[in-house]
Amino acid sequence: MKAKHWYKLHLVLGLFGSLFLLILGITGSLLVYGKEIQSFLTPMEIGGSEKRLGFDTLYHQFQKQVPDGSIAGWLVSDIVDQPDQIWYHHKENPNQEFVYLLDPFQGNVIGSLKDDRRDSFYGFLLVLHYSLFMGGIGYFITGCFAIIYLLLVFTGIKLYKRFWNSLFRLRFKESFQILFSDLHKFVGINAVWFHLILAITGGWWSIRDTLIRNHPEEKIVHGLWSESKSIESLLKKSKIQIPGFQLGYISFPHHSEDEPIGLYGNRFQSSAWESRYGSYVLFIPNTEDIVRKVDISKVSLLTQVLDAFRPLHFGTFANHFSKILWVMGGLTPAILSISGFLIFYKKRQNKIKSINTRTQSFSLGSNIR
Repeated sequence: MKAKHWYKLHLVLGLFGSLFLLILGITGSLLVYGKEIQSFLTPMEIGGSEKRLGFDTLYHQFQKQVPDGSIAGWLVSDIVDQPDQIWYHHKENPNQEFVYLLDPFQGNVIGSLKDDRRDSFYGFLLVLHYSLFMGGIGYFITGCFAIIYLLLVFTGIKLYKRFWNSLFRLRFKESFQILFSDLHKFVGINAVWFHLILAITGGWWSIRDTLIRNHPEEKIVHGLWSESKSIESLLKKSKIQIPGFQLGYISFPHHSEDEPIGLYGNRFQSSAWESRYGSYVLFIPNTEDIVRKVDISKVSLLTQVLDAFRPLHFGTFANHFSKILWVMGGLTPAILSISGFLIFYKKRQNKIKSINTRTQSFSLGSNIR
């Protein structure tokens, strides 16, 4: 394929995906510190104690405050000044799910959110980032744009295959078109590794969840987990099965009687490349027998790589160092989107100006003759 064809392909893909890349870049950068920003914008009175209450105690206190329903999921907060989040189905409206905010130190319900949490700052950014507020269809669309993003990376590399000749060149004294072109190449090539990470990880999640995994119709069955059962007992068994196990999320049975309860988390001394939910133990609720156990450090290399997609995508593998780097990197798709559009606009403007000049010259010559 000739260079002009690669350019046209890159141009068409860029124009088609520019708005998405702009949204992706800005929301992605904000999401890196989204939870911290959420705490700053809407501070909550949490704590009063140095130690969390036990999960059985928290479960009992929660049920007293929100009766007549069933817990579907329990997200354990990984930030001290933020509450746990509990997904809950009420009996009178079983198909509608709420997210209740639970103070893990006092056991008090201190608020509630919609099931997708879009009525919070963090949830708003998250839903916009991965589904554009269009649900499952939007999630599939973002996956398609992730593929476009990946193609833009490959076509950009093909166009600028001798990038080392102008890797750090920014000609400020030249025209705006040349400056925008230099900026586009500078950001695109220097952050190519970052673009590949975002496009591959984001695209894989979308394809996996929309095309590979089956999502049966949601049917809620209440009473599959009761106060007489012990979460603490299951947690102790999980720590025996996976030494150093740290709980991050509990999936409660709420679809059928044969559905297990799952405890998801990671290891205390886990690798920086392990996600927060990569290791898990599934139990039969009534007998506490283990259905399945996964220690992410002992599974296949492919499974470990796929699990590493989460810290890679969100930049959490090296604490604040990687997170700050990801904030800056997250802005590069937005910069590429804006600079690419401006390059196209200036070229289009210059082309129209050139055509008008030639037309005027031709008309003048005809009048002279």
